[in-house]
Amino acid sequence: MRSIVVVGANLAGGRAVEAMRQAGFDGRITLIGEEPWRPYERPPLSKEVLWDPANVPDNFFLHDEAWYADNRIDMRLGVRAEALDLTAGGVRLGGDLVQADRILLTTGGSARKLNMEGADAANVHYLRTRDDATRMATDLKDGARIVIIGMGVIGAEVAASAIKLGCRVTAIEPLAAPMIRALGPQFGQWLGEEHRQRGVDTRFGRGVNAMRVLDGRVTQVELDDGSLVDCDAVVVGVGIVPETSLAKDAGIVTNNGIIVDRQCRTSNENVFAAGDVAEQDSFFGGHIRQETYQNAADQAQAAALAMLGQDVDYCKPVWYWSDQFDLNIQFCGHIPAQAEVTLRGDMASNQFTAFFRSGETIEGILTVNRAPDMGIGKRLIERRAKASAAQLADADVSLREILKQAG
Repeated sequence: MRSIVVVGANLAGGRAVEAMRQAGFDGRITLIGEEPWRPYERPPLSKEVLWDPANVPDNFFLHDEAWYADNRIDMRLGVRAEALDLTAGGVRLGGDLVQADRILLTTGGSARKLNMEGADAANVHYLRTRDDATRMATDLKDGARIVIIGMGVIGAEVAASAIKLGCRVTAIEPLAAPMIRALGPQFGQWLGEEHRQRGVDTRFGRGVNAMRVLDGRVTQVELDDGSLVDCDAVVVGVGIVPETSLAKDAGIVTNNGIIVDRQCRTSNENVFAAGDVAEQDSFFGGHIRQETYQNAADQAQAAALAMLGQDVDYCKPVWYWSDQFDLNIQFCGHIPAQAEVTLRGDMASNQFTAFFRSGETIEGILTVNRAPDMGIGKRLIERRAKASAAQLADADVSLREILKQAG
């Protein structure tokens, strides 16, 4: 194998090319990205970049420019891959063919847009890229009236950042609580109350009927109960649409993402996929598309090694974290139907760990401001550890001891 093309110069793409060089691959690597920036980390976009867009954190970029030159990574930034040419063996770019023996798609996704008048107004923001965050920051001023539509992870994090910046925030969410799909109703309601206590005007169980536009900017949002919310800007966080068009147009099998096996290989033996765009085996059965930092990094590294012929079997439980206000929220696993919930610690103190069991098996773990518990908790999930409610609730029973019993 002489050449590899990675389409997607993001966290997944960056970790993939890094892994290839670390594994000793000495051939040509081309990294193609639509953004003008070399690979960077997305978590700061909803926090540090909004707080001070002129001074991004030192570790924002995966590597400095010299690293890519030293490692002979041919970066093609600010361009869009036009097509996969599997007959000729490569990627079409600007009419030219960038040849590749194998291709890795880390194309991620684009922010899902609202389908209503005003959704593309100048003061309606979607957060996916560094440029998105920079534009959004210009509207998050002290005293600004900000409406947030959708209180998943992105919406909840932006709400917290906007409060930090002195904005007056109204959050609209059609479900009963923020992040309810990820946290379940009990802890979604806890998080909703935390936002309310810190000044967010929460409108849960409400949808948006319309946005009223004046001189190219949204000035009011109309809710489905007929009420109007005045605003200076709108932030929309209603998920992403996976960027599957390159794969689909090339005849590669897709569904809610590009379908891959545990070697991250698509239905074409020379094309692999990883990160937010990949629909993969779920740790708990079935298939899933993970939109998490850790999966993008880990799966991309696994894909890189598989492309080089190493033995790979990638299938991990979901793990993510979210920092909001003074809350570090982490979750691993999933919440099974009819889960039994056991709490260790005190919710009122905002320092607790919750365990979600199916029978005796621990299938999900939530930590709030107790990161050390998650360090062990991830391993409990991976080992399908069993424990009683009494053991899990008792702080005198160490999680290490429960892990040791799991073997």
